[in-house]
Amino acid sequence: MLIWRSGVLAAVIAAIINAFLWLIARAVGVSLRVQPPGQTESEVGLPQVVVLTVVPILVGTAFYSFLRRRTQRPFLLFLILAALVFVVLLVPPFAATERPGTRFLLILMHVVATLAVLAGVYRFEQQRSRL
Repeated sequence: MLIWRSGVLAAVIAAIINAFLWLIARAVGVSLRVQPPGQTESEVGLPQVVVLTVVPILVGTAFYSFLRRRTQRPFLLFLILAALVFVVLLVPPFAATERPGTRFLLILMHVVATLAVLAGVYRFEQQRSRL
């Protein structure tokens, strides 16, 4: 259960940071309109930011829990896979908008979520090693 405590904490902190980034972007006039290929243009709303931050972190936590039971070096493997997923997820911000400010915001939010899940599993490993 310690892994879930770390994962949920990471998800909450990342959601708060990304919500704050979203609020700052709105305040300074960054457009939050995106149009992924083949879809209609839409506004990135705060609920979307929170859900699309929390859910992947919790999925990542579940996957890490699985890796811990199946592999010898789960953190290293998770780190490599998280880096690969991060790189792949850099494509949507570039495909969804031409606006540099919007791209920067979306990429920054991806960075926050990636670092949060990595910090969560690292924190879990540190606490586990102390037991």
